[in-house]
Amino acid sequence: MAQVDVGKLLEDLLRIYSPSHSEWELARYLYAYLREFVSDVWIDEAGNVLAVRGSGTPVVWLHAHMDTVPGPLPVKREGLVLWGRGAVDDKGPLAAYVKAFLEAEPRGTLVLALVTAEEDDSAGTEALLRGGPPRPTHIYVGEPTNLHIAYAYRGGGKVVLEVASRGGHASSPIYGNVVEELFALYQEVKKALGHAERYDAYTVTPTIVQCGEAPNKVPTRCAMVLDVRIPPGADCDDLKRKLPPTARLLSCTDPAEAPPTNPAARALTRALLKLGVEPKLSRKWGTADFNMLIALSKSIAAFGPGDPRLAHTEDEHIDISQVGTAAEALKLAIAELR
Repeated sequence: MAQVDVGKLLEDLLRIYSPSHSEWELARYLYAYLREFVSDVWIDEAGNVLAVRGSGTPVVWLHAHMDTVPGPLPVKREGLVLWGRGAVDDKGPLAAYVKAFLEAEPRGTLVLALVTAEEDDSAGTEALLRGGPPRPTHIYVGEPTNLHIAYAYRGGGKVVLEVASRGGHASSPIYGNVVEELFALYQEVKKALGHAERYDAYTVTPTIVQCGEAPNKVPTRCAMVLDVRIPPGADCDDLKRKLPPTARLLSCTDPAEAPPTNPAARALTRALLKLGVEPKLSRKWGTADFNMLIALSKSIAAFGPGDPRLAHTEDEHIDISQVGTAAEALKLAIAELR
């Protein structure tokens, strides 16, 4: 049986910069690493790294993503703490899932799916939904949950706002200012959606603003991208209906919720108890591949090491011991599932 040094593995992963749609170097590394222990390993047309152990039922999927948000960070290690882009989201969980995959003793088939572009358009998971490895009975999704068992995610949409004018000299803005118009439109979207900082409400967050050509010229065009999170009970169609006509919905994913007592979640609960960790259920404020994978099985849970509040920040770091604990919990859960 393989014995994975999860600290060294994670440090190696962090040293390979892999923003969305630029995961090829990391995919080749993981393919070579897995081939040392498992023969059934391949890279599919979407760039996903896939591996299979065992046969028969149940089929358990361990699913994590290789990509990170843009912005490289220095990699450093101090004792059991590792810093670097993706330490939390998602290379810490990914390392735990690789360790669990190689060391677990499954009753049936164990599939490892390390996918591309989760932070962008989820092209990797879209490809898996169309076909590939054996279809899952149970699914674990590697995300930073701080060892909580996540059974629900809000939906998410990318909304684009664009305004244009004839421009003009800044000393005499006779045609109006599209910067102000863009801000007013943003406020209109927030009002239409009932924006509030609550799980059960829409949240509207500006993420990209492009405006202006010169400091003494009224802009001729302004654009803004809004990250909109959709609460439970609503969906993408509701979002479309609520948006002002001038707002364009670029992409959208519906919210998803599995029964908190589904078999995958229950097995993890018992595994954490065996390890002396108090099991905690949670609903996630974000959106993940979980939202798409639930179409394959309602026996699903997101789980992994790492403080989600550090995801996408300039201070991403993770405790290696928590990565190991996540792997041990997954191994125990996999051995139990039928």
